[in-house]
Amino acid sequence: MTDSIYTPDVVIVGGGVAGLTVALNIAPRKVCVITKNSLGVNTSSSWAQGGIAASISKEDSNENHINDTLNTAKGLADENVVKMVINESVNVVNDLENIGVKFDKNEDGSFNLGLEAAHSHRRILRSKGDSSGIEIMRGLIEEVKRSDHITVLENVSIDRIISEENQIYGVIGRFTDENIPNNHVVIQCPEVVLATGGLGGIFSNTTNPRTSFGEGIALAAQAGAILTDMEFIQFHPTGIDFGLDPTPLATEAIRGEGAYLVNQNDERFMLDQHPDKELAPRDLIAQNIFNQTEKGNSVFLDCRHMSKNFETRFPQVYNYCKKANLDPRNDLIPVIPVAHYHIGGVKTDLSGRSSVEGLWCCGEVASTGIHGANRLASNSLLESLVFGKIVASQINQKNMKIIDTPLTSKLIKTYKEKTKSKIRAKKYIWQLRSSMMRNLGIVRNQKSIIRGLFDVLKIERESKGLSAKLNDMILVSKFIILGAYKREESRGCHLRSDYKQQNDNMTYHIDQTLSQVESDIKEMIDQNNVNDDEKVSIN
Repeated sequence: MTDSIYTPDVVIVGGGVAGLTVALNIAPRKVCVITKNSLGVNTSSSWAQGGIAASISKEDSNENHINDTLNTAKGLADENVVKMVINESVNVVNDLENIGVKFDKNEDGSFNLGLEAAHSHRRILRSKGDSSGIEIMRGLIEEVKRSDHITVLENVSIDRIISEENQIYGVIGRFTDENIPNNHVVIQCPEVVLATGGLGGIFSNTTNPRTSFGEGIALAAQAGAILTDMEFIQFHPTGIDFGLDPTPLATEAIRGEGAYLVNQNDERFMLDQHPDKELAPRDLIAQNIFNQTEKGNSVFLDCRHMSKNFETRFPQVYNYCKKANLDPRNDLIPVIPVAHYHIGGVKTDLSGRSSVEGLWCCGEVASTGIHGANRLASNSLLESLVFGKIVASQINQKNMKIIDTPLTSKLIKTYKEKTKSKIRAKKYIWQLRSSMMRNLGIVRNQKSIIRGLFDVLKIERESKGLSAKLNDMILVSKFIILGAYKREESRGCHLRSDYKQQNDNMTYHIDQTLSQVESDIKEMIDQNNVNDDEKVSIN
């Protein structure tokens, strides 16, 4: 192992919107931003198409935005968090414009606001149609490069948070370039911010980068942090079904501009399902598309009746279609629901603190309480920007601790081994992703959840620690499975065919910790009358 130990004031794991916002606002403290790739590459933030929700128009108000968010959250949102984030929306938009981010505007200089599902007003600020994430990240990255207090450590994967007795001491990781000798990196610091994104890569159909498999959640859990609401995974209704991995996204803004959802018979199946038709809440649309496919139907996005400047309004979607020899102005776009956003994650308070001293979380890895059981479209970038500023402010107010304990081998006692066999690891990773999509996807039930558990345990037993990534995916899958099993109701984006109604007695969050996982799994097996032979086979 290398003897090099970095000693910034703060380390931020993740280089998306949340991580870079923390870094920019934490000056003058010295901060190290760690990314698994080059800065801005393969982040969910860069891939974001929708934009930022903000109540800017004269017809709209923060109160309307708050009500829409709470209604979508199905009783599980923290109203204080919702109000805090939405009341800051105009300020964070101004901050972005001040660093050069360009939003789409009308000829009179007003914002060209889009409409998305479950919003009562047009309030989505976009950049170049469906390229909002790219433009926001461009502005943040340029500002980061101008900031002397920020060091960016690229192509480094963090393997473990170094902690002892509920106290953070730093992180240990490795350069992802295997040709670098002695490639381990140790960063000693008392404050660690996780901004690692989501876990869509756990599922075979996802819009997320393959690097988004819940790594930050696994890191936090191994450090002793409390997780919550792991069962709430939002499936976007309109992934473009071209057989690609990850699945390209057809932004909801297209439906906001008038696109229809139809089956192969040109039937608009959402007409009788909700007053807002194609702009009903995402969970309802995803469930109806699922129902169509269960009947043997194919589902398409119909943009043929829309204006002819589709290629300039939605350039990313148009380019994906063009590569597949489809023209959205004349052809139907095949779509499927795909894992898109994880609402649960590391439990934080109003300041972004986790339950571990010195460990902070923001962005998709965190469960702040704003989304409840279902996320209102385009609230996620807003949440990342607001909580990024809050986390930075809170850290800046602290008296920075001096770590006087040397990072001996006792503290750096575990780090993940390199992948032993990439080919075999890929096999098991694909098996896990396929099982999670099949059994813990859009609609679950007790039988499918149990099947999913047995698949994960079988993969764990057979793979025998082949790769760090697979180990993390197995652990995160267990948390999702346990949460889904315990929530015996349908609420928000958690849909169970055996408990189709919302249970008012379950208006609470399901917390989990690493120390509870194995005992909860054994209890789950016992409750489902698994015989002794089967128990032996999965131990």
